[in-house]
Amino acid sequence: MHAKFLLTQFWAVVSWFRVFAIVSAVLYGALALTTTTARATDASAVAEAAKPSPLMALILPSKSKSFKAASDAIRAGVLAGERVHGGAGLPVVRVYPTDDKEENVVTAYHQAVLDGAVVVIGPLTKSAMNYLSDSTPLTVPVLALNSFDETTLQQANLYSFSLSVEAEAAQVAQLMLQNQSARPMVLQVNDALSQRMSQGFVQEWRKLNQIEPLVLTVADARRDAAQLREQMKEGNVDVIFLAMDGKTARMVRPYVGSGLAIYGTSQIDSSRLGRTALVDLTGIKFVDMPWIGMPDTDGFDLYNRTRSQSNDVERLFAMGIDAWRIGAQLQMGTQNTMAIEGVTGVLTVGDDRIIKRNMITRTLSLN
Repeated sequence: MHAKFLLTQFWAVVSWFRVFAIVSAVLYGALALTTTTARATDASAVAEAAKPSPLMALILPSKSKSFKAASDAIRAGVLAGERVHGGAGLPVVRVYPTDDKEENVVTAYHQAVLDGAVVVIGPLTKSAMNYLSDSTPLTVPVLALNSFDETTLQQANLYSFSLSVEAEAAQVAQLMLQNQSARPMVLQVNDALSQRMSQGFVQEWRKLNQIEPLVLTVADARRDAAQLREQMKEGNVDVIFLAMDGKTARMVRPYVGSGLAIYGTSQIDSSRLGRTALVDLTGIKFVDMPWIGMPDTDGFDLYNRTRSQSNDVERLFAMGIDAWRIGAQLQMGTQNTMAIEGVTGVLTVGDDRIIKRNMITRTLSLN
């Protein structure tokens, strides 16, 4: 009986060890499996961390004396845009400085793609943009910082973002129509910038109204004042568009009179205006970007910008900020639904891959 009891106890112990062995095998096997999985997960995380971040390449002619100041302002804006709006999952900006030789822009583009760029901001000049598009299949979105022209090979990945005075003049034409103006007179001078503004306005007014606005070239405002007023009277003009910069507008404005509404582009206010200049230009309505016209807008302080005395420099800085935001949309493939409340205006993209800027209206005053 005693022997039988001992034997029973022996098999109980054996059974317990068997259960323990099975449980241990399962438990420690599971732990071993978990540890192996954890190690694999850690290795995957390390590999992912070691994987280079996608790049947003910034190709600017900062090595060129002619374009260095503009390039520096745009670069500062792009980096400010990245600092404020960047984050996980978004590409990291890498700058590829070039000179003003078109072939070097192409070299920079190829190097950027080789380095892992998923979107490119630049080139800056129209000639470099056209040369790049003519010579290279664009495999990633390229946001050129200039406007297309009739010679541009418009590839599917090529987009245009510019501070075009033609586009501003076209928006002035739209604004005039909204304000019930019907018979505008365009005053231009003999320089390229003025001619471009005039052309932009005339083309848009023709499209909106199917009629030609009256255009007058002013060579000497004081000498031509009598002729100017006579033509205004004969044409029954009800609004004036000054297709010129602020310096020229100051010379012309006194001979136009103050009886009609007068419009211009942002070039009316290209730098901080003194009181004397403001007296000459007071009352002129023009389109501009929020960065200049609404500097106290909530969120603008995040860019931590010490503003320069030149509004033109500030406009290029603002262009850089918005270029980063557009570039982020392009690399995500969401450009077709893009509607950015940008510092240069409300930004959308058209079927022509041109970024449209809906700007604010400003009126100069002494206050």
